[in-house]
Amino acid sequence: MSEQLMQYRVSDLYMRYSETLSDLDIVSWPEFFTDDCMYRVISRPNYERGRLISAMFAESKGALRDRVAAIQETMVYSARSLAHMVSGARVVSIDGAELRTRSSLVVYQTLVDGITQLQLVGRTFDVVDARSSDLKFKERLVVFDTELLAGALVYPV
Repeated sequence: MSEQLMQYRVSDLYMRYSETLSDLDIVSWPEFFTDDCMYRVISRPNYERGRLISAMFAESKGALRDRVAAIQETMVYSARSLAHMVSGARVVSIDGAELRTRSSLVVYQTLVDGITQLQLVGRTFDVVDARSSDLKFKERLVVFDTELLAGALVYPV
């Protein structure tokens, strides 16, 4: 497959992922990942210090589904909407059927009784499985720029 076509497919994966989160379609969110995935949302200071303390962490698609169930059934939080925006998604390297990719992202949230706030700004460092026609994240590392987030991180990024 040409590099140009692979880049298009990666950009499409990131756009569909972003739309799914912005639409709060969290039931579909785990389907963007392989069964044996790793998902981590970590502050830039922790990332740069090599500390694995994360705001959100999962070691499998099953753990992602557990997060969805918690959001839908057990967590107590204020109603909100999200605007999840990604840019600069690109393939950094290709190793067989694994693509190393990265992107920049911004997430805004609007509480039902409030104004829109910037929730986080960051970068992603991902490994994408390209063995099938549907690209899937094998590893997704979201590094947000600050020590603290503006409000609770309820939904994935």
